[in-house]
Amino acid sequence: MPKIDFYFSPGACSLATHIALEEAGVSFTPKVTSTRKGQTRSPEYLAVNPKGKVPALAIDGKVLTENVAILSWLAKTYPQARLLPAGDPLKEAEALSFLAWCASGVHPVLSRFFGPQRFCDLPDSADNIKKLATEQNAANFALIEKALEGKEWLFGDWSVADGYIFVFFNWAKKLGLDVSAYPNYAKHFERMQQRPAVQRALAREQAAQAELDKAA
Repeated sequence: MPKIDFYFSPGACSLATHIALEEAGVSFTPKVTSTRKGQTRSPEYLAVNPKGKVPALAIDGKVLTENVAILSWLAKTYPQARLLPAGDPLKEAEALSFLAWCASGVHPVLSRFFGPQRFCDLPDSADNIKKLATEQNAANFALIEKALEGKEWLFGDWSVADGYIFVFFNWAKKLGLDVSAYPNYAKHFERMQQRPAVQRALAREQAAQAELDKAA
């Protein structure tokens, strides 16, 4: 098996990859790289990933970035973990389509809550940015709610798509957004919290954040 270094920031979207690594039972070296402390913009990290983002996976020294690509690679490299639907090309493509939407549609909207000034630097614009983001996020969550109707997991069996949407519900709760209109999504979040792989990933991230806070 390859030697893997996993660069992540506690609580960031890299949690989706973190969960997948744990689900697949991959042996890896965690490399904490805090976005809050600006570590993703350090010269050392930019030498790893010039995009200045997490996650990044160094696989025998070769770096792979972006959740969708990393999750796809993990699914193909560790097929026994069944991280994506297998055997039906159309169903696999549907899952990849969903992952792409998570990265390009859901994540950018939620990002506006964490850094509204990055989207508009006009005076007193932050509240309006968050208001628009709230409306757009509600539409996205409604689509996820519908996708989970009558299901435990998005594509029948558990897949990395379930890990990805767990990240977003977790953010929404931390942001104090109203999630009462999404009971299917809320139950999915509870089921995810019961998975040992999710618990291991969250425990590692909480421990990493505690160390970062201690060093502050």
